[in-house]
Amino acid sequence: MLVLQGLSGALVGALLFYLLGSLLVRRWIRIDYYQLALSMAVAFVVAIVCEVYLGKLYYLLTGRPLWQYRVWPIHDGYTSALNIIVWPVYGYYIYFLHQVLRAHRISIRPNWLKGIASGIDGPLLEILANGFFLLFYGTFYFYYLPGDLRHYTSVQVVPLYMVMGIILTLLLSKLQDRPPCWYYPAGFYLAGAGFVLAG
Repeated sequence: MLVLQGLSGALVGALLFYLLGSLLVRRWIRIDYYQLALSMAVAFVVAIVCEVYLGKLYYLLTGRPLWQYRVWPIHDGYTSALNIIVWPVYGYYIYFLHQVLRAHRISIRPNWLKGIASGIDGPLLEILANGFFLLFYGTFYFYYLPGDLRHYTSVQVVPLYMVMGIILTLLLSKLQDRPPCWYYPAGFYLAGAGFVLAG
């Protein structure tokens, strides 16, 4: 049942991001499956590792956790085993965001500045994810302890998303400059899955 919940959310998100991206460029976006897989796998491992360790750092600095996962929690509640499905969808979103930027000839330099945008879109996507789980399954997927944004997310997570976004952007740009090799997406996804299983 839990896996079906994660899959349903991931499929709705994937469809939404593809349709929105295509609408913004005014044509159906052609997918480079290697680059899409690379973006999804790298985002998965970077996001899940940063989620746990930045969450723990926040706890060390403030004495309280910023969020708690409510669905299949692992790693002391800092993440969920379902994120083996959900976090790659963030990489899917990043892929289509970059397609939209490229189609409109919007270039952001230096490259790491693209990562700063994660401080804006990350919390917005969290609101969508929690809204989806509340609407269809009657529970928060994750719950923010500060009530500044009704526990769907929090403005306090913005700098953490920026750090994660910068790491993701720099790593992804290095890998995209290399000749395509399917070992990269496979290796990153397996590393992320290993991290989940260790939780």
